[in-house]
Amino acid sequence: MITFALEACNLSRTFGTVKALDDVSLSLEAGKVLALLGQSGSGKSTLLRVLAGLESLDAGEVYADGRLVSDVRTTVPPEKRPLGMVFQDYALFPHLTALANVAFGLGHLGKPERRALAASWLERVGLSNRGGAFPHELSGGEQQRVALARALAPNPRAILMDEPFSGLDPHLRADLQSSMLATLAEAGVAALIVSHDTEEALAVADQVAIIEHGRILQSGLPRDVYRAPKSLEAARALGAVWSLDGLAQNGQVATRLGTFESPFDGPVVVCSRPEATLVTASDSGQFNVIDRRGVGRFMTLKLQGVTGDGAFITAQVEAKTAPEIGQHVALSLLPEDVFVFKA
Repeated sequence: MITFALEACNLSRTFGTVKALDDVSLSLEAGKVLALLGQSGSGKSTLLRVLAGLESLDAGEVYADGRLVSDVRTTVPPEKRPLGMVFQDYALFPHLTALANVAFGLGHLGKPERRALAASWLERVGLSNRGGAFPHELSGGEQQRVALARALAPNPRAILMDEPFSGLDPHLRADLQSSMLATLAEAGVAALIVSHDTEEALAVADQVAIIEHGRILQSGLPRDVYRAPKSLEAARALGAVWSLDGLAQNGQVATRLGTFESPFDGPVVVCSRPEATLVTASDSGQFNVIDRRGVGRFMTLKLQGVTGDGAFITAQVEAKTAPEIGQHVALSLLPEDVFVFKA
C-alpha cells in the first residue's frame, strides 16, 4: 500500500458565495513532481494554503506522510507539518543572511549543527560562497535557490512551490528547473508546483492536475492528459487548440476537414492542436493562409476557409516548407489527433 507524501481528499472551501475549492482530491508520491495548472482565480492559491495549513476547510481531509493534518475540526499549524514552502516572491527574511535564512527552520538543533546543515544545503544548491550575502545582494535565481534550500533543510516529506520560476528570464528559468529537479530527486522529496505556465509545468512534472473554478478537471501523466483531454478546457490548459462547431449524428460528425467519430450525438466541438494539423500547398485547397508568424525552425499559420466564413484554424509547420500568405492549402488530420466534446 502506497503512503503518499501528501494527500488531499474531497476538499471544499467557500468564501462568501464563491466556492474556491469544490471536492478537490489529489496525491503526491515521494520523489515525484506534481504540477497544478490553472488560471488566476481557479483555486490554485487556496488549495496551496489549505495544504500548507494557512487556510481552514469546510469539508475534506489533508494527510501528510499518512497523518491527518487538516479536516473540518482540526488544522495542524504549518510549522508542525512535514512540509516545506517556497513562496512566489521567495519570502526570504531581509535582515538575515542566506545562511541564516536556510538555518531558520532548524531551531530544534544546536547552533553548530544548524550552521553546518544550512551550509551543506547551500552547497547542494550551488551557493556555498554566498552564505554571508543578504537577500538584496542576491540575484533572483540565487534567492530562489536559497528559498529551496530553506524549504528542504528540515527534511520535509513534500514541498509546496507557488509559481517558483515566475519573473526569471528564460535561460535562467531552464537552468533552475534542471537544478531544482536534481536537488529534489537527490533528496527524495515530493513537490507540488503551482503554475499557470503550461510549458514550465510540462518541463518539470511527473504528473499534472488541471484546476478550474475550484474543481480538478483532469489529472494524470502529462503525455496522457495532453493526448487525451477530457474536456475542451483541459485541452486548452495544456497548449493551444483550434475548434470547429459541428453536429454529430449516429456517432460521427462531418466537418470541412473530414468526418470523425464522436462519442456524442448532437451539437459538438471538434478540435485539435496546431502541431497536429497537416498542411499541404494546393491550388484547389479549401483554406487560405491569412497570416504567418514565428522565427526559427517552426512557424504558426492562421488559416481560413476560401469562402471567408467559418472559424479560424491554426497550424504549426516547419518554416522551410511554410506556405506564403494568400496561398491556398489543403488540411488533414489523423483521427487520433482529433478531440470531440459536447458543445
